[in-house]
Amino acid sequence: MQAISALILNFVLNGAWQIVAIFTVAAFAAWLLKNGPARYRHTLWIVALVACLVAPLLTATRFVPAWASSVQLSSVQLATPTTPSTIAPARDSAGPTVNDNVNVDHLVTRRTKSINATSGAALLLTLAYVLVIVGRAIRLARFWRRKEMLRSSAIVEGLPAEVELAAERCRRVFGVNAEVARSDNARVPYTIGATRPLILLPEAFCSRADENRLLSVIGHEMAHVARRDFLSNLLCELISLPLSYHPLTFFIKQQIDRTRELACDELVTARVLAPGVYARSLLWAADVSAQYSSQAFMLSIFDGKILEERIMKLMKNKRRLGPGLARTLMIAALCVLFVSAMSLSMFSLELQTPVRAVVVEPLQTPSVSATQEPRAQEPATPAATVAQPSRSEPQINASSADDRAISACNAGKRGDVEAIPSLIALLGDDTKTELVKCWENGRWSPALQTFKHPSPGEQAAIALASFGRRTFEPLTNELDSSNAVVRRNAAWAIGELTNMLPGERAGAAPRLITLLGDSDEWVRIAAARALGELNDRRSLHGLIAGLSDDKWRVRQVVAWALSEMKDARAVDALCNVLLSDVKPEVRRGAAEALGEISSANALPALKQAVNDADATVSAKAAWAISEIEG
Repeated sequence: MQAISALILNFVLNGAWQIVAIFTVAAFAAWLLKNGPARYRHTLWIVALVACLVAPLLTATRFVPAWASSVQLSSVQLATPTTPSTIAPARDSAGPTVNDNVNVDHLVTRRTKSINATSGAALLLTLAYVLVIVGRAIRLARFWRRKEMLRSSAIVEGLPAEVELAAERCRRVFGVNAEVARSDNARVPYTIGATRPLILLPEAFCSRADENRLLSVIGHEMAHVARRDFLSNLLCELISLPLSYHPLTFFIKQQIDRTRELACDELVTARVLAPGVYARSLLWAADVSAQYSSQAFMLSIFDGKILEERIMKLMKNKRRLGPGLARTLMIAALCVLFVSAMSLSMFSLELQTPVRAVVVEPLQTPSVSATQEPRAQEPATPAATVAQPSRSEPQINASSADDRAISACNAGKRGDVEAIPSLIALLGDDTKTELVKCWENGRWSPALQTFKHPSPGEQAAIALASFGRRTFEPLTNELDSSNAVVRRNAAWAIGELTNMLPGERAGAAPRLITLLGDSDEWVRIAAARALGELNDRRSLHGLIAGLSDDKWRVRQVVAWALSEMKDARAVDALCNVLLSDVKPEVRRGAAEALGEISSANALPALKQAVNDADATVSAKAAWAISEIEG
């Protein structure tokens, strides 16, 4: 229940500000298109409504398309003053050769700000949201029932000849086959149905209308049928249902209704009647109609409640945008909306509760067998780490390290869950291999192409991370391994696990915090990186202590983890590092973390760091000052 509550509230919380941003973009684009065809603005507002649902969904589920990830990675690697920093380890004479470019930033540079709430408050807010949605759903169900009752009251026989003639003419003009009927229960003309469209006319329209008036009314409803407005309106109602809590959702729906009616007016005046005649017919129709209120699943000539605006547009011969320019502006606006929705999903507010650590029920995945433990105590060699066969991935125990790495890659890409035990056994294989770019394309890509250096163990860690929650428990068990390579790769994989709800990895945090004091430098780096991904507040003091680590690479990744956590309690320690650390890479990371935390207490240290001897540190400090001062 806590996990569901967290997912719902993160959706609501992020939607609260993302919908405002999307509405702003759409409103500006609609203003640019104000002199263009109304159908373009109608399409624009429908796309905006879809974006308002997609952006918070992507944020709440932590799913980011692969193309967005690769674009962001490219920008990170440019290393401009405003982009996150990267690790550039040197060659270690005492150990294996390490990569010259190890990027420690998350692939999509996801920016997260946590908001604390009690469990009771979270559940109460979730209940309030659910009640709002249920109330809205009940209202829509009532509208649907009214629509069906109105359809059942339709009388097809006995229509006046003038109505039949006007209906047949409009069918030919618009190329549709919609039935026209009358109803004693209809207050205004209605269009009902997508597959079997029905146009209902009140009795007053059948007995008191001349030809032009009938052509105006029936033509407008036939335009709805030709444009398939009933179906698009139905989809918009369903999309807006989970967004009903936000006031701007109703403004967007209002714009959709307004532009739909204007688009139908344009069709009628282009194909059936002159604008002046059509405008006078609209005034007559408004005069003879009964009092009307909008219905969710019935389209009417008076939807949008903008009759005066429609009359003014029809009577004024205002200069309009050319079709080519209008189409270009619309396509550009749709592209901007799409990119905005994808970009907004990378910046999130995350609700945290004190019970996040217990929202995950233990998985029933069997732990690593005792027969694997002796191998973990021995030096990590290919023969020692891949002795256990796997019937689902026989090449994992191949004699060539490159073959083992490629087999691990293939097992992950296939989603071969039967290979999990073999992949766990492969974590300790630190044999250097050629780089396997396994996840360049597809639904997910790990944050790093390689960590220490390419190896079967690292490729197994990437494959295990791609399985998500299935491998969380076995990976957590490996954090206690006596083999440093296994501990390192398991910690890294936990940080990269996909499709995990907020808080689902909290059970690994205590062991990862312990690994911050591990004797192996690369284990400490992997633990700090994973804790930055978990964003667990319990690790704050351990990470602050890590800023004093004797290895500069550890201090750099710790600074990055603190930038992800954005906790003001780390400001003093980061300021000390910024002004005193001997490594410019660490000072640069501290400046970035202070900019992300955005505490005014960091300004004195940052203003000193603007004069740093290293240009990249100076530039990052200037960026941090601009972030804090707004």
